[in-house]
Amino acid sequence: MDPRLRRLGTLALPPALLAGGLVLIVMGDALGGLALLMLGWFVHSAFRARRRRHRLERLIDGLTVGEVMETVPFVVMPQATLDTFAPALEYADEATVARVMRGDELLGLVGPREIGRVPRQRWAAVHAVEAMVASDGLPELDPGEALGPAADRLGASSAPGLPVVREGRLAGILTRLAVGRTVHERAAAAAERGSRR
Repeated sequence: MDPRLRRLGTLALPPALLAGGLVLIVMGDALGGLALLMLGWFVHSAFRARRRRHRLERLIDGLTVGEVMETVPFVVMPQATLDTFAPALEYADEATVARVMRGDELLGLVGPREIGRVPRQRWAAVHAVEAMVASDGLPELDPGEALGPAADRLGASSAPGLPVVREGRLAGILTRLAVGRTVHERAAAAAERGSRR
């Protein structure tokens, strides 16, 4: 199918469904009209989500996990209490996730969401190992892996980040903030290039 026709259909279908729903309501078929209105809204939302996804894919096309991952380690021991590291993590420029480590072994990750689940008055009593998302079961990423599929895996997990492993050793953490920051920077650069034209 011609891409221009597909684009035209994408633009015309939601308004046609919405208009059809309104016509049915005016003609006295409230239930049918509401059903068409809801379908039109759903199709419109789906098309918008698809466009956003396509824009995102274009922005991160060609990037690898290794180019985006956090490499500056913010390491805490399992017995460290939140009050000893949470304030520092909040103001850290490079690291947005604390790695809970025992020697060279990654036990888990503590990010802003995990810290936010604990009331501040309890920080002195809660240890990193109690607040962390355990690394057991988290998918490991390779630095050379394409960012798109890796970001999808990160999005599907409940973790603040995913470990990036090179030759059996922890090389970094792919975090939600690192991906978001990269997308924002590339979108701003693309907008600036567009405004110069």
